[in-house]
Amino acid sequence: MRLSSDKDDPGYRDWCILNGDGKLVRVFLDGALQKGALMADDEAGEVRRCVFTPEGNYARGHEEFLTEVVKGKVEILIEAKR
Repeated sequence: MRLSSDKDDPGYRDWCILNGDGKLVRVFLDGALQKGALMADDEAGEVRRCVFTPEGNYARGHEEFLTEVVKGKVEILIEAKR
C-alpha cells in the first residue's frame, strides 16, 4: 500500500479516502513511529518524512519544509479515530 499527502503522488487518492472516513494512519519504519511522515510505501520500503532540528522543530527554508526519504521495513497502521 502507498499513502501520500502530496496530490501529485500515486498514494494521494488512498490517503484522501482514509482521511475522508476519519481514519488515523500511523507509519512505522523498522518498528519506530515516524513523526512527520508525508508518504509511506510498505512494498517499496520507503517513507518520505519531514526533517526535524535537534530541538524537535521542523527544519524549513523560506517557503518549504526539508524532507528526506528513508528506507527499511515499513508498516502502515490504519485505525478509527477515537
